[in-house]
Amino acid sequence: MASNGDKPQVSMLLAAEIAELLDKKRTVEARDALVDMHPSEVAELLVELESQQRAMAFRILPRDIAAEVFTELSSDLQDQLTEELTNEQLAQMFNEMEPDDRAELFDEMPGQLVTQLLSMMRPEERRSTQVILNYPPDSVGRLMTPEFISLRPEWTVEQAFEYIRTRGEEAETVHVLFVVDDRGRLIDDILIRELLLADPGATVESIMDDSAIWLNARDDREEAVRMMDRYDVSVLPVVDRDHVLVGIVTFDDVADVAEEETTEDIHKSAAVAPLTEPYLDSSLWTMFKKRGGWLAVLFLGQMLTATAMERFEGQLEAVIVLAIFIPLIISSGGNSGSQATSLIIRAMAVGEVTLRDWWRVMRREVLVGLTLGIFLAIIGLVRVILWQWLGFYDYGLEYALIALTVAVALIGVVTWGSLAGSMLPFLLRKLNLDPATSSAPFVATLVDVTGLLIYFYAAMLILRPVVSGG
Repeated sequence: MASNGDKPQVSMLLAAEIAELLDKKRTVEARDALVDMHPSEVAELLVELESQQRAMAFRILPRDIAAEVFTELSSDLQDQLTEELTNEQLAQMFNEMEPDDRAELFDEMPGQLVTQLLSMMRPEERRSTQVILNYPPDSVGRLMTPEFISLRPEWTVEQAFEYIRTRGEEAETVHVLFVVDDRGRLIDDILIRELLLADPGATVESIMDDSAIWLNARDDREEAVRMMDRYDVSVLPVVDRDHVLVGIVTFDDVADVAEEETTEDIHKSAAVAPLTEPYLDSSLWTMFKKRGGWLAVLFLGQMLTATAMERFEGQLEAVIVLAIFIPLIISSGGNSGSQATSLIIRAMAVGEVTLRDWWRVMRREVLVGLTLGIFLAIIGLVRVILWQWLGFYDYGLEYALIALTVAVALIGVVTWGSLAGSMLPFLLRKLNLDPATSSAPFVATLVDVTGLLIYFYAAMLILRPVVSGG
């Protein structure tokens, strides 16, 4: 079996073989080779082909396989193939897609083309897509598929199985079934296993346990991630405002959302506007736009650090050794703040912490910050004194006061960093902003400026005789 590192080389070899078959017009052999591959592997192979060969290879794929392969391609390749294919070919391909995948792709296409494609699609496919497109872009409704199996409570198990045999092929999944009333409102869900083990003459209602959980179609899609994780289920029903069952969300859809949200949060936490395309597919201008704005904001924030140092220029001139410990002080505060904000953002994301818990978090972080500050203060105190005694560096006659200044400043800065880092996510959530935007660099910049103030004020108090004498 090839290792992961061999995959690109294997794809290139297969691509070369397919390209040769296409150049020799041996399309049947090329088609047979592509059909035997997984759609994701076909997508990887198409990347290696020339534009003309790629379009030809895509055209010879069966419609159902082409639909799956298309969803695996990057947006750039999708755009290229869209230009190569006729509207009739596109409509045929979209007919074979899952409604939620189709709606996601339509979001990226020009409105006029979407209208043309919808008019050319099968009526039932057009209706299911339009239902999904009517929901907000980041809602559960955009994730769901309307292809599910619904049963009536008065049916017998035997009738239920007859219905499943008739409609099951069209459904996204049959291992979870849904019970609805005569108005289509959700009553309960049932595992196929429960039907298999039940008496054929028993009614569906007799094996219900009324334990269904559901999502509202207008809920934020992150709610689907939380619900599926909390209840450890692979399928969730989706209802409208009247509790009518309108679709289902499956694990693969939610996994994609979880990956996107995690990627977005990682980008935000690093002070980068979220990328909408893969890193290598993003243009230089895109990278500049995504990163330049935040860097400018952070740069302006760091300019306050220079302002603070100018304010205490006299103290620095009198005890120049203070400048040696500036990186140590501000980095300790920034690190503690970044730790706190990362912990709180994650706790909020998984529902461990809510806005109501801000006071508990504040008290906890003050105590944790003090403990960590004292711990680092002891290390800093010992370091200064030890370096003086061992002759590694001469801090002057006032070395004990300098050691005390560093220790006191570390306690203050680390405590403040932990407090600021933990409270910023609460403030942003209160303002209906994404807590992930209280990124580690932003917290670090804030704590850098305030950390310098704490450090220099501590120096003014402890080293007053030295500064006055200077």
